[in-house]
Amino acid sequence: MADQLKSLPRTARQLYDFSSTKIPNALTQQELLDGVGGSVSVNNLSSSLNLLLSKRLLEALQQGNTLVYRAVPLEEAKTVSTMEGDEQIVYDFIKNAGNEGIWTKTLTLRTNLHVHVVNRCLKALESKNLVKPIKSVKNPTRKIYMLYDLVPSSELTGGPWFTDQELDVEFIENLKKVVYRFIHAKSFPPKKNATGPDMIWSPEYNGFPTALQIHTWLRNTNITEVELSLGNVISLVDVLIYDGKVEKRSDGVSYRSVRPSPDTTNAFTEVPCGACPVADICGVGSRVSPVTCEYLDKWLS
Repeated sequence: MADQLKSLPRTARQLYDFSSTKIPNALTQQELLDGVGGSVSVNNLSSSLNLLLSKRLLEALQQGNTLVYRAVPLEEAKTVSTMEGDEQIVYDFIKNAGNEGIWTKTLTLRTNLHVHVVNRCLKALESKNLVKPIKSVKNPTRKIYMLYDLVPSSELTGGPWFTDQELDVEFIENLKKVVYRFIHAKSFPPKKNATGPDMIWSPEYNGFPTALQIHTWLRNTNITEVELSLGNVISLVDVLIYDGKVEKRSDGVSYRSVRPSPDTTNAFTEVPCGACPVADICGVGSRVSPVTCEYLDKWLS
């Protein structure tokens, strides 16, 4: 492929060299012209772009109402150039789906290919380690494909709360305990003795932790190797709030631990679903289901 690049006409080679420095960004025709000096004629630009597109060194994309071009890495271009026509079509749709992947039924509809042809192409691409099937915790019965080297989105995997597509209850519980202890340690002054009551900070105290500070602390202490986003931390704190262990302060951003009063709790306030970190993917038939939920079982027992 490198030798083929050298054999390209001068303008086509300049266009590819410039656009390849902008990967993964796509460029308009004007940006390409500016990148090669702006002295290229319209006809020369058009023929050069068509040549690069035919050799799979460029791909054309639609951004709004604008046609843009993105360089294809040489290794990928070499791989794609060896594919059959139908394989190239299937590969392109899978590539454009990114780390969200694409359902085989959707792939068949969008490519307008017969299901047997799509399956044959998928088998060929999978055997070359170009694409891979993945499981979705939200739609476990669907077969979804993405490029082999991509990492599935948290929407598909369920994020850090799942291990091998299964809800990791033990991990969630342990992390809740760690976060609670951190918030509690910041909520009250050190005790004078182990059995004494919690002291109270003065009104000037401003050490109550925010979600961002909790997130930063978790990352700095390396308590877990699992990458947690700020949103993940907020979900955990929300669970602690519904557990009656933590409350958000009046400033709207910081938290403190509390001791729930027995006469203020009831079944409605204690139900675990409202603050479940994976409630958005819970449903009958999903990997997370009220039928198999351990939290719900404990609450109902």
